[in-house]
Amino acid sequence: MKKLFKVLVVVLAAMMLVACSGGNSGNGGDEGEVAEVMIWHTLTDHDEEMLQQIVDAFNAENEGKYHVTQETQPLDGFNAKVYEAVTNGVGPNLVWLFPSTAQDYIDEGLALDYSKYFADADYKDRVAAGVYAASTDYADGGLHAVVCTLTGPIMFYNKELLEKYNLEIPQTWEELLTVCKTVVDGEKAEGNNIMGFGPDDYVTMSVIVMEQPGLDYIADNKTVPNWTNQKFIDWLNWWKEAEDAGYFMLKDPEGYHSGPYGNQQYLCYMGSSAGMNYITPNGFTIVTGPVPQVDPANPYTEITTRAMVGFAKENEAENAGAAEFVKFFTKAENNLPFCQKYSASTPFSDVASSDVYKEYFNGSVAQQAFSTLLPYSGTRKSVKGSGSADEALKAAVGSIIIDGADPVETMTAAQATANAALAD
Repeated sequence: MKKLFKVLVVVLAAMMLVACSGGNSGNGGDEGEVAEVMIWHTLTDHDEEMLQQIVDAFNAENEGKYHVTQETQPLDGFNAKVYEAVTNGVGPNLVWLFPSTAQDYIDEGLALDYSKYFADADYKDRVAAGVYAASTDYADGGLHAVVCTLTGPIMFYNKELLEKYNLEIPQTWEELLTVCKTVVDGEKAEGNNIMGFGPDDYVTMSVIVMEQPGLDYIADNKTVPNWTNQKFIDWLNWWKEAEDAGYFMLKDPEGYHSGPYGNQQYLCYMGSSAGMNYITPNGFTIVTGPVPQVDPANPYTEITTRAMVGFAKENEAENAGAAEFVKFFTKAENNLPFCQKYSASTPFSDVASSDVYKEYFNGSVAQQAFSTLLPYSGTRKSVKGSGSADEALKAAVGSIIIDGADPVETMTAAQATANAALAD
């Protein structure tokens, strides 16, 4: 069942001010000892620089008590690397990932429960009920993730190309293909080789497409029963035809479609609203739009909540230090500039109510596009094995579209792999 986040609209539109106060203070290590806290993430460039500024400020404020170090890790295989390290007792104290990440560590007692260190005023009272639910949607009901940013997939278009061919921003997948055909065929007739559309994250796109006609990506009984549903198979075949015809590209050779899009090699691409700062438009204007729908009468898209997920260590001072850093990271003076750099919306009502945040929000076409999607957005279930399910889906869709594998056979095998991981 989708967890709709309509309550988030109140946070972004009404900008209600909630008073904040400090929570329970964690204890440091023995006198003279400094508790070391390690953060792993996949942030790069200005996002990593902003995180380092926050880390430096925290370290200065807690000198002699806590010391935080942050490390950028490769994106590929990040989840697996974290799991291997943490389960072997040598991993980080914190990671910047999805709230569902914590689910894989609860049974082993390795997921940090922030409720031991946070007062309601530190987090619960500052976020919408849906956000707090995403932070506690675990078998034991613990507060194992602290959501710090809200993002989601949106569409980025070349405004001048749309205007050149008198096209409107498409609302459905079929309309998207029609628009891409018009532009690609027209540009190629003039000697300009251009691609129509590609997604930066085709797992997210595939999940959205599966959910749009009412199919559960992961059902309430923690299985994946609909991956071989004919509606999804038909969509994969439809995409394959568009790919073979030169209108869609599932995976760009550069890895991300944002770079080629910025160089006018694409009409449009789907990417996170957080990707706005990574696009440098070369001679055109960016215009944004909603994720295409299977049925506009029953719209659905996905919201991405990024969180600080903590891991419980034997050293209680490390646990307290990790919680204190997360508390520090969520403060308005830190969350606001991080959201600006990360091109994200804030989940915190006190941050959203500030004039600086309102100015940032009103000046960002990415944030404005994202905010219109919130009334019909949902998140993936926080269940153990969901990460493995994502990987199985990614491998299957890539094999079908890129390698030409049989859709039914491939999705049947992927479904079995995902169900085995979810049942483990």
